[in-house]
Amino acid sequence: MDSTPASRRRRIPQTLRVKNTQRKLIDAALQLLHEEGFKGATLQAIAHRAQVSLGALQHHFKTRDALMERLVQEVMAPLSAQGSAWPDHSLPLPERAQDFVQRAWQNIFGTPHYQAAWSLFLGCKSSPTLFTHINQQRLLVDNAFYVQFLHIFPEIERHHPAPQGVAATVFAALRGAGVLEFFDVTATERETCLQTLADTIVQAGTPAAAP
Repeated sequence: MDSTPASRRRRIPQTLRVKNTQRKLIDAALQLLHEEGFKGATLQAIAHRAQVSLGALQHHFKTRDALMERLVQEVMAPLSAQGSAWPDHSLPLPERAQDFVQRAWQNIFGTPHYQAAWSLFLGCKSSPTLFTHINQQRLLVDNAFYVQFLHIFPEIERHHPAPQGVAATVFAALRGAGVLEFFDVTATERETCLQTLADTIVQAGTPAAAP
Protein backbone atom coordinates (compact mmCIF):
# COMPACT_ATOMS: atom_id res chain seq x y z
CA MET A 1 0.00 0.00 0.00
CA ASP A 2 1.38 3.39 -1.03
CA SER A 3 1.51 5.53 2.13
CA THR A 4 4.31 7.92 1.21
CA PRO A 5 3.87 11.63 2.09
CA ALA A 6 3.43 12.40 -1.61
CA SER A 7 0.61 9.89 -1.98
CA ARG A 8 -1.11 11.22 1.15
CA ARG A 9 -0.93 14.76 -0.25
CA ARG A 10 -2.51 13.55 -3.49
CA ARG A 11 -5.47 12.23 -1.52
CA ILE A 12 -6.23 15.68 -0.11
CA PRO A 13 -8.73 17.44 -2.43
CA GLN A 14 -7.38 20.53 -4.17
CA THR A 15 -10.08 22.77 -2.69
CA LEU A 16 -9.19 21.62 0.82
CA ARG A 17 -5.47 22.24 0.24
CA VAL A 18 -6.25 25.75 -0.97
CA LYS A 19 -8.47 26.41 2.04
CA ASN A 20 -5.87 25.07 4.46
CA THR A 21 -3.08 27.16 2.94
CA GLN A 22 -5.17 30.32 3.00
CA ARG A 23 -6.06 29.60 6.63
CA LYS A 24 -2.37 29.32 7.52
CA LEU A 25 -1.59 32.59 5.74
CA ILE A 26 -4.47 34.45 7.39
CA ASP A 27 -3.54 33.18 10.86
CA ALA A 28 0.13 34.04 10.30
CA ALA A 29 -0.75 37.56 9.14
CA LEU A 30 -3.01 38.16 12.13
CA GLN A 31 -0.34 36.92 14.53
CA LEU A 32 2.27 39.22 13.02
CA LEU A 33 -0.06 42.21 13.06
CA HIS A 34 -0.72 41.56 16.74
CA GLU A 35 2.94 41.02 17.64
CA GLU A 36 4.81 43.33 15.24
CA GLY A 37 2.25 45.84 13.97
CA PHE A 38 1.45 46.81 10.39
CA LYS A 39 5.04 47.49 9.33
CA GLY A 40 6.22 44.12 10.58
CA ALA A 41 3.55 42.18 8.70
CA THR A 42 5.39 42.06 5.37
CA LEU A 43 4.63 39.41 2.79
CA GLN A 44 8.03 37.83 3.41
CA ALA A 45 7.44 37.67 7.17
CA ILE A 46 3.93 36.28 6.71
CA ALA A 47 5.15 33.58 4.31
CA HIS A 48 7.94 32.64 6.73
CA ARG A 49 5.54 32.46 9.69
CA ALA A 50 3.11 30.32 7.66
CA GLN A 51 5.98 28.12 6.45
CA VAL A 52 5.17 28.61 2.78
CA SER A 53 7.15 30.19 -0.04
CA LEU A 54 6.60 33.80 -1.02
CA GLY A 55 5.46 32.54 -4.42
CA ALA A 56 2.84 30.32 -2.79
CA LEU A 57 1.55 33.26 -0.76
CA GLN A 58 1.27 35.42 -3.87
CA HIS A 59 -0.57 32.62 -5.65
CA HIS A 60 -3.37 33.00 -3.09
CA PHE A 61 -3.08 36.74 -2.42
CA LYS A 62 -1.44 38.61 -5.27
CA THR A 63 -0.71 41.72 -3.20
CA ARG A 64 -0.34 42.65 0.45
CA ASP A 65 -3.44 44.84 0.13
CA ALA A 66 -5.50 41.86 -1.07
CA LEU A 67 -4.43 39.85 1.96
CA MET A 68 -5.10 42.74 4.34
CA GLU A 69 -8.60 43.22 2.94
CA ARG A 70 -9.29 39.54 3.54
CA LEU A 71 -8.13 39.90 7.14
CA VAL A 72 -10.74 42.59 7.80
CA GLN A 73 -13.47 40.32 6.46
CA GLU A 74 -12.15 37.46 8.56
CA VAL A 75 -12.09 39.39 11.83
CA MET A 76 -15.59 40.83 11.39
CA ALA A 77 -17.27 37.65 10.08
CA PRO A 78 -18.85 36.76 13.47
CA LEU A 79 -20.98 39.93 13.16
CA SER A 80 -22.74 38.67 10.03
CA ALA A 81 -26.34 37.51 10.40
CA GLN A 82 -25.11 33.91 10.66
CA GLY A 83 -22.15 34.81 12.87
CA SER A 84 -21.34 33.60 16.36
CA ALA A 85 -21.94 36.94 18.10
CA TRP A 86 -25.71 36.68 18.16
CA PRO A 87 -27.81 35.09 20.93
CA ASP A 88 -31.10 33.25 20.64
CA HIS A 89 -33.66 36.00 20.07
CA SER A 90 -36.26 34.05 22.09
CA LEU A 91 -34.36 34.61 25.35
CA PRO A 92 -35.77 37.19 27.79
CA LEU A 93 -34.29 40.63 27.22
CA PRO A 94 -31.88 40.68 30.22
CA GLU A 95 -30.46 37.23 29.39
CA ARG A 96 -30.29 38.07 25.70
CA ALA A 97 -28.36 41.27 26.37
CA GLN A 98 -25.89 39.47 28.65
CA ASP A 99 -25.44 36.65 26.14
CA PHE A 100 -24.89 39.05 23.26
CA VAL A 101 -22.28 41.12 25.07
CA GLN A 102 -20.37 38.03 26.18
CA ARG A 103 -20.54 36.43 22.72
CA ALA A 104 -19.46 39.63 20.98
CA TRP A 105 -16.56 40.03 23.38
CA GLN A 106 -15.36 36.44 23.35
CA ASN A 107 -15.71 35.94 19.59
CA ILE A 108 -14.63 39.35 18.27
CA PHE A 109 -13.78 42.40 20.30
CA GLY A 110 -11.79 40.74 23.08
CA THR A 111 -9.66 38.55 20.82
CA PRO A 112 -6.05 39.12 19.75
CA HIS A 113 -7.30 39.04 16.15
CA TYR A 114 -9.36 42.17 16.79
CA GLN A 115 -6.36 43.98 18.20
CA ALA A 116 -4.44 42.85 15.12
CA ALA A 117 -7.17 44.35 12.96
CA TRP A 118 -6.69 47.70 14.67
CA SER A 119 -2.98 47.55 13.93
CA LEU A 120 -4.06 47.12 10.32
CA PHE A 121 -6.63 49.94 10.43
CA LEU A 122 -4.15 52.42 11.88
CA GLY A 123 -1.20 51.28 9.80
CA CYS A 124 -2.91 51.39 6.42
CA LYS A 125 -3.50 55.16 6.53
CA SER A 126 -0.33 55.43 4.45
CA SER A 127 -1.96 53.31 1.73
CA PRO A 128 -4.95 55.35 0.45
CA THR A 129 -6.28 52.55 -1.76
CA LEU A 130 -6.24 49.99 1.03
CA PHE A 131 -7.66 52.47 3.52
CA THR A 132 -10.53 53.28 1.15
CA HIS A 133 -11.33 49.61 0.67
CA ILE A 134 -11.22 48.97 4.41
CA ASN A 135 -13.46 51.96 5.08
CA GLN A 136 -15.96 50.63 2.54
CA GLN A 137 -15.86 47.28 4.29
CA ARG A 138 -16.37 49.03 7.63
CA LEU A 139 -19.51 50.74 6.35
CA LEU A 140 -20.91 47.41 5.19
CA VAL A 141 -20.10 45.77 8.52
CA ASP A 142 -21.56 48.67 10.51
CA ASN A 143 -24.82 48.66 8.57
CA ALA A 144 -25.15 44.88 8.78
CA PHE A 145 -24.49 45.06 12.52
CA TYR A 146 -27.18 47.70 13.06
CA VAL A 147 -29.77 45.68 11.13
CA GLN A 148 -29.00 42.42 12.92
CA PHE A 149 -28.73 44.06 16.34
CA LEU A 150 -32.20 45.59 16.02
CA HIS A 151 -33.53 42.28 14.71
CA ILE A 152 -32.22 40.51 17.81
CA PHE A 153 -33.44 43.34 20.08
CA PRO A 154 -36.77 44.45 18.55
CA GLU A 155 -37.77 45.96 21.90
CA ILE A 156 -35.32 48.78 21.24
CA GLU A 157 -37.10 49.76 18.03
CA ARG A 158 -40.42 49.67 19.86
CA HIS A 159 -39.43 51.59 22.96
CA HIS A 160 -36.44 53.84 22.20
CA PRO A 161 -36.75 57.08 20.19
CA ALA A 162 -33.37 56.54 18.45
CA PRO A 163 -32.84 52.79 17.93
CA GLN A 164 -30.15 53.30 15.30
CA GLY A 165 -28.28 55.48 17.75
CA VAL A 166 -28.43 52.72 20.37
CA ALA A 167 -26.98 50.21 17.90
CA ALA A 168 -24.20 52.63 16.95
CA THR A 169 -23.41 53.35 20.60
CA VAL A 170 -23.23 49.64 21.48
CA PHE A 171 -20.93 48.95 18.53
CA ALA A 172 -18.73 51.94 19.41
CA ALA A 173 -18.48 50.82 23.05
CA LEU A 174 -17.44 47.30 22.05
CA ARG A 175 -14.85 48.65 19.63
CA GLY A 176 -13.50 51.03 22.25
CA ALA A 177 -13.23 48.28 24.84
CA GLY A 178 -11.40 46.15 22.28
CA VAL A 179 -8.87 48.89 21.55
CA LEU A 180 -8.32 49.40 25.29
CA GLU A 181 -6.98 45.83 25.43
CA PHE A 182 -3.75 47.18 23.91
CA PHE A 183 -3.09 48.43 27.45
CA ASP A 184 -3.22 46.79 30.87
CA VAL A 185 -6.88 46.31 31.72
CA THR A 186 -7.94 44.60 34.93
CA ALA A 187 -10.59 41.90 34.92
CA THR A 188 -12.75 44.11 37.13
CA GLU A 189 -12.57 47.03 34.70
CA ARG A 190 -13.42 44.76 31.79
CA GLU A 191 -16.32 43.03 33.54
CA THR A 192 -17.76 46.33 34.77
CA CYS A 193 -17.65 47.78 31.26
CA LEU A 194 -19.37 44.76 29.70
CA GLN A 195 -22.00 44.59 32.44
CA THR A 196 -22.78 48.28 32.02
CA LEU A 197 -23.16 47.76 28.28
CA ALA A 198 -25.59 44.87 28.82
CA ASP A 199 -27.57 47.02 31.27
CA THR A 200 -27.68 49.81 28.69
CA ILE A 201 -29.18 47.46 26.10
CA VAL A 202 -31.83 46.31 28.58
CA GLN A 203 -32.67 49.89 29.52
CA ALA A 204 -32.98 50.90 25.86
CA GLY A 205 -35.43 48.05 25.25
CA THR A 206 -37.57 48.66 28.33
CA PRO A 207 -40.66 50.89 28.11
CA ALA A 208 -40.28 54.17 29.94
CA ALA A 209 -42.23 54.39 33.17
CA ALA A 210 -45.42 56.41 32.95
CA PRO A 211 -45.05 59.89 34.46
